[in-house]
Amino acid sequence: MTIAQSSANTSSGWRFKLLGFDVSVPWNALIGVAIIGVLWYPEFAESTSALGQWALAAIFALLLMASILFHEFAHGLVARAFGYPVTGITLWAMGGFTTYSPTKKHGPAREALIAVAGPVATLAIALVAFIAARSAPPGTVHSVLAALAWANALVGFFNLLPGSPLDGGALVKSLVWGITKSEQKGQVAAGWVGRGLAVSLVLSPFLLAWSYGGQPSLILIVVAVMLGWLLWTGASASLRAAKSGASLRSLPALGLAKPLRFVTESATVAQVMPLLVNDQHVAVTDSLGEPIGVVTHSAAAAVPAEQRERVLALVVCARVGAAPTIAADSSAFDVLRTAQETSSRFVFLTAPGGRVLIDTDEVFVMDGP
Repeated sequence: MTIAQSSANTSSGWRFKLLGFDVSVPWNALIGVAIIGVLWYPEFAESTSALGQWALAAIFALLLMASILFHEFAHGLVARAFGYPVTGITLWAMGGFTTYSPTKKHGPAREALIAVAGPVATLAIALVAFIAARSAPPGTVHSVLAALAWANALVGFFNLLPGSPLDGGALVKSLVWGITKSEQKGQVAAGWVGRGLAVSLVLSPFLLAWSYGGQPSLILIVVAVMLGWLLWTGASASLRAAKSGASLRSLPALGLAKPLRFVTESATVAQVMPLLVNDQHVAVTDSLGEPIGVVTHSAAAAVPAEQRERVLALVVCARVGAAPTIAADSSAFDVLRTAQETSSRFVFLTAPGGRVLIDTDEVFVMDGP
């Protein structure tokens, strides 16, 4: 799965860097390995002893998790090819997701290409494993390869189901987005289809048993409920994000901005403290009058009172750097998108009376790197 403009995973676990991507493996991913091993344990009954059967199940589970990581790499590589910053890749209990920050050039075609890359990679693994299994003699290697082929085929086709948060949901979003020219409508459509899929998945073991006149399998019920719950929560998150995006698009950026009060590099924290009021930002400027950084009340207040006359405000300011400037008629959504594209905390607006400033840490709950 891919998630645009999403938060980086902050849970504890194993973290490493591979192919230039930050990969996070929370401890709950071990639950996924255990579930996979238990579900596929019976498939290795004829290949070895009882102890060997468990060992093969564990090896298979780890290989499948590696396949899921390859799936996410495919998403990340395509996003990177479009020039999008990739926040990271996270593996979790029943799959994984890749987060990236799209630029203004992003559209339904790019969304679809990034989304479809994962299932294509997974189905490619399934094909390679299937060919290798056909060539391997009967035994443990054949059993693991055959299981890996079938499992990746299931994962690949499952991810193509048309509903959020699956990759097929991103394809639905892209299709509706392309037709209606509205990203929000596409996201809402994918979210509702995802909820429908979740309900259908939970009901599937009972409908299957009813069609055959038997009793539903307890294992199938447990798996269906788990996957259905994950789909429902993911689809619901997509709907909330669509609603939030609509609100941000309707909110004028000027309503979030504050005027700038400038002080020179020689200003001390004591001199700046009285200026730190809620209706303005205080910026330290260089010799050309350009802002170097913004002084926050918390940073200034952290300086002991007896030292404020000696400590320069420049020392405690948050550096502006190459902060972007956007038009005054922009929306809050434009501000958030610009901040994510440039990895900048501050965004300037060209207001009629001069430049004003938005501190995204102050007005948004900013997630990301």
